[in-house]
Amino acid sequence: MDPAWILWPIAGAMAFVIAWLVRWSSTARTVLGAAFVVFLLAMMAAMFLAALVNVSFPGPGALVLGLWVGALAMSVSVFPVAALALREARAQMEGGASYAPRPLPHPLALAAWVTALVVVGELWMGRTFDIASGAAATSAVHTVGDALGWFGGTVGSSWFLFPMALEMTLASLWVRPRLSRPMFGILLTQSTVMLASPPAVAGIGWVVGSSIVSSAAMAVLVGYLLLLVYRNHPLPRPVTAYAVRVLGASAFMGAALFIWAATGSLVVFAVAVVVQSAVFFTAIVVPEAYTANGSPAVSDPANTAAPAHAPS
Repeated sequence: MDPAWILWPIAGAMAFVIAWLVRWSSTARTVLGAAFVVFLLAMMAAMFLAALVNVSFPGPGALVLGLWVGALAMSVSVFPVAALALREARAQMEGGASYAPRPLPHPLALAAWVTALVVVGELWMGRTFDIASGAAATSAVHTVGDALGWFGGTVGSSWFLFPMALEMTLASLWVRPRLSRPMFGILLTQSTVMLASPPAVAGIGWVVGSSIVSSAAMAVLVGYLLLLVYRNHPLPRPVTAYAVRVLGASAFMGAALFIWAATGSLVVFAVAVVVQSAVFFTAIVVPEAYTANGSPAVSDPANTAAPAHAPS
């Protein structure tokens, strides 16, 4: 049986869990809540690293080595969270009824951690599934060229791009009540561009079709933003700045695709994908930063939904 029938449901489930953790991070505004989100994402990344070690070094000791690597990574990540939990418990005992959890002073720092862990975890998961499915061979990395080839081949594969697109879509949908319509449209366009990546699947049909879809998605987005301006519905400055960053990242992806088509190298495209992912996740974790006054209804009078709440 084709291993893809087993691996794709697993990849989908992992993408669902990661997207849920990203959604949780968008409401985690206490130090302890943010620490738990980072810890769980670190555990996911450690699990993917253990799996990658297991499939990359086939042999009797591969399973044991993978378990030790995963256990070591998890152990390192648990100590800071445990220390924070003990500190908060002590503060609650001392403060009694007046106790209040410490607020998160810098949500952007949480966004940076979440972005890094999601991208690294997705990189390791993508490579693991590449090898397990037979799409990539196990090979040692001895030179910088080997490392760049490993990076480009992994990020340019369907095992990285499709789960990442699913994570972006789910996170956008779950955070939708806290977003204005233009901001939601921008985020959803990013996930569409990620899904419709020409290098993901071999074959001229996919390359042409995905190129048309991604180009159309960006054209619709630009047209929608221009229509808002024409109708005298200017975007809040943070959303405008974000749209500029997205257009810049998308232009970079377009240039990288040209390099891929001309040379066959996926390295520049892989860098562009990481940049696009970083732009997305650093925004989705702090959706309140992309409105003029913290309200989701600034540029969309019809959007009056109350912000969703989750444990923090």
